[in-house]
Amino acid sequence: MKQRSSTVVFKPSPPRKVRTIAAVLAAVVSLGVAGCGSPAADDSVTLRFNWWGSDARHAQTQQVIERFEEAHPNIKVQPEFSNFSDYFNKLSTSAASRDLPDVMQMTDPHLYTYIDNGQLVDLGKHSDVLPTGDFSEASLAGTQIDGGLYGIPTGDSGFGMAVNPALFEKAGVPLPDDNTWTWDEFKDTAAAISKALPDVAGTSITMDEQTMNLWIRQHGEDYWKNGGSEIGFTAETAASWWEFVRSLRDSGGTQPVEAELESASLALEQSPLALGKKAMTLISVNQLGNLEKAAGQEFKLFRLPGEQQFKAEGGWTKPGIYYSVAANSEHPKEAAMLIDFLTHAPEAGEIVKFDRGVPSSSKMLEAITPSLTPVEGRVAEYVTRINELGTPAYAIPHPKAGGVLIDTVKRLSQEVVFDRMTPRQAADQLLADVKAAM
Repeated sequence: MKQRSSTVVFKPSPPRKVRTIAAVLAAVVSLGVAGCGSPAADDSVTLRFNWWGSDARHAQTQQVIERFEEAHPNIKVQPEFSNFSDYFNKLSTSAASRDLPDVMQMTDPHLYTYIDNGQLVDLGKHSDVLPTGDFSEASLAGTQIDGGLYGIPTGDSGFGMAVNPALFEKAGVPLPDDNTWTWDEFKDTAAAISKALPDVAGTSITMDEQTMNLWIRQHGEDYWKNGGSEIGFTAETAASWWEFVRSLRDSGGTQPVEAELESASLALEQSPLALGKKAMTLISVNQLGNLEKAAGQEFKLFRLPGEQQFKAEGGWTKPGIYYSVAANSEHPKEAAMLIDFLTHAPEAGEIVKFDRGVPSSSKMLEAITPSLTPVEGRVAEYVTRINELGTPAYAIPHPKAGGVLIDTVKRLSQEVVFDRMTPRQAADQLLADVKAAM
């Protein structure tokens, strides 16, 4: 309309027949241009993509986004990212206002909460642009609910103890045997390092639900049983974990509680472990490469303590991160295309490598294997080592209570280490809160 009015200014109007022919010709030309050039403006799509992670992950992911946008010039990706400690609180706020990002990183049990609330897209409906034939059944099993597929795994990972051998040597403390060391040996080793090196913490005060789960699994229980429909652990076992946490706090092998809480919110690159101020701590093993890059030295990956101490081995590997699409997305197909690129494109794999785990896609892993660095090879070896032990699979959590359990363990751990609750009081409260959420 604007073009037509500009052509008649200062000129007499042509006869109606001429105007009609001109309008038809203009429409034909317009359609021809749209069909043989760049996508029309109306075809452009903007996707919001949200993730958590370290500074290195942010940089890598934005490089992948640039490659995706080059391959799909009509799609613009708007990045949104934060530290893990803030991520799910922000996501929950967005969910409440039905403003979730189109594509988002997920982890269980949060994933199941969003599935249960109907807030995620069934990605199986977009298999034409997001095939999953090269993913193992085990890697997809955790996100297949009632016939739908609600998340695509980025890679298999697990938890290991990152150990700084240089600090052990400087402290004159021998490296433990990670096949046999107990939790008490772990605690005593940390205390010995802190005693020899007063400006170094031997380890962290473990207040997260993952380490507690390891302890519970080692005692022959689990957070969940019967497909997440029942609680699988006792108050006695939970209380015994918090008893250990409190004894670790009192051992002299950690930072003061306040400093531990502050450190927990830092990016990996700024953590005491990376800065040479902590000798060992639990990490997601896919972060080993970024840790060594930040620290400028090599670390060892140890199995976690207590694996031969109690009734069972509790360590596990599983997909640690999933990509999901929000049900409120106006562009679910394009969002699925982005996930396909993130999990399948060799150029994406070359950039990200193992940052989100050893790739779950066999095609992706095969494509990047020739270019793996020594540290990435060590991560792959560790994951293989844990897989070969055949420990019980990670239990699927209750869809509503899973997230409550995570938040409650963190909150109650602080109550215990600040002596505002006894371990048994915290254990009873944990069970009560989880049951209420169910």
